[in-house]
Amino acid sequence: MIAAIGVVVPAHDEELVIGDCLRALKAAVGTDREAVVCVVADRCTDGTVRIVRETMPGATVVEVREAATLGELRDLGARTVLDLLAGHDPEEIWLLGTDADTQVAPDWVRRQLAHADAGADAVTGLVDLQPATHLTDVLRARYARVVADGIRPLSHDHVHGANFGVRGSAFLAVGGYRPIATGEDRDLWFRLLEAGFRGVQPLDLTVRTSARVVGRARGGLADLLADLIAPGYRDVS
Repeated sequence: MIAAIGVVVPAHDEELVIGDCLRALKAAVGTDREAVVCVVADRCTDGTVRIVRETMPGATVVEVREAATLGELRDLGARTVLDLLAGHDPEEIWLLGTDADTQVAPDWVRRQLAHADAGADAVTGLVDLQPATHLTDVLRARYARVVADGIRPLSHDHVHGANFGVRGSAFLAVGGYRPIATGEDRDLWFRLLEAGFRGVQPLDLTVRTSARVVGRARGGLADLLADLIAPGYRDVS
């Protein structure tokens, strides 16, 4: 039974979106279990940290001054959460991850915990796109096709750091996130599976993330959308 949860949000100059992210998290974290939120501020030069403290005064802010990979940032946040929840057995801690440009649903935490309490060691859901002026019907259809390619009758094959949950003990057992610049979420996911932990990829667990085409992390969703919107992109039926 999960007794405590921790949410990690890496953020690099996200003053325009982090407020919406945290307001959505506040609505979702309403639980009877102990909960902490950790924002890892990656070399922020704008008002990100100020907005975090105004929007969610109880959040822990870890300010990183030196260049670090996204894997290192997520790992730092997760280990900070585990330290904050040190009174609990890691087996009973659920580590949640999302992104600063993402808004989770009000039932996001509840749905994650339902899978955890049923025996899952890791959970990753789907990502939908927030409205944007450049998000044309064509681009949305192309993205939908990419998503559909990974959908199975009762599950899916997608792994997103913006919609991720892992049991604290499982996270520690495989060594956490590796210090890699991109694909840190998939890397952790497959190491968990290879170690024998149970992963669940439900179809009913969705977050909404920015449709921006210039992202903070190389190889992420923004790069995918940039490829899909490129003039030379060819649809393959």
